[in-house]
This record gives sequence, C-alpha cells and structure tokens, in this order.
Amino acid sequence: MTAAKLREGKKVDLKKLKLNLFADRIFVYTPKGDILDLPQGALPLDFAYRLHSEIGDHVVGVKINGKMSNLNTKLKHGDVVEILTSKNQIPKTSWLDKIITPHARSKILHSINSRNK
Repeated sequence: MTAAKLREGKKVDLKKLKLNLFADRIFVYTPKGDILDLPQGALPLDFAYRLHSEIGDHVVGVKINGKMSNLNTKLKHGDVVEILTSKNQIPKTSWLDKIITPHARSKILHSINSRNK
C-alpha cells in the first residue's frame, strides 16, 4: 500500500513508514554502546553469535541491563547486553533451543560438527 502511494507520488506518513520498516526488529546495545539490530524475539545467544562466533562458542552467562539473566530471556529494544564467556565452554546441542536466528544456528552446528570429527 505504501509502495503504491510512493510510486504514484502521493504523500506518505514517514513516521508510520519508519515504524513499519523496523516493526520486526529490535535494537540492543553492547556495554560499549555499539548497536546491534536483531529480529524481535532474539535471545542472548543470538546476540553473542552476531558479535562473533568465538564469543558465541564460549558463552557461560549473560547480563541484561546490568543484571544476571537466563539465556532463554527474550531481548527487548534498548537492552544493554553483556555476554560472559569462558575459554573452557563449548557449544551444546541444547543451545539450539535458545536461539531464533539462522546465523546462530549455523554457527552452533558448525562448531558442534567440527568438534565431532
């Protein structure tokens, strides 16, 4: 509907357009203030793997807005997410239930499969 209005040269409410463009996305922050955009419903492991697979592979916990949280906690727009890691941690198959992004899924499966060879 909006695209048709734009093609016809009609006026469009830009605020509504912006809201619709990002309706299914959330913006979360690293402790240093970097912004990551993730799909709505994303979990801390999705965030960790979005930062880097080495971070994701070694997650042992998460702080959301300065408080210890569960890896099953859905992230919300504006959250500050700190990933806690340990070099001794390795990805687990149970993590596949704690993610929603295809990127995190592929990284977890790759790490598990490469360790099983």
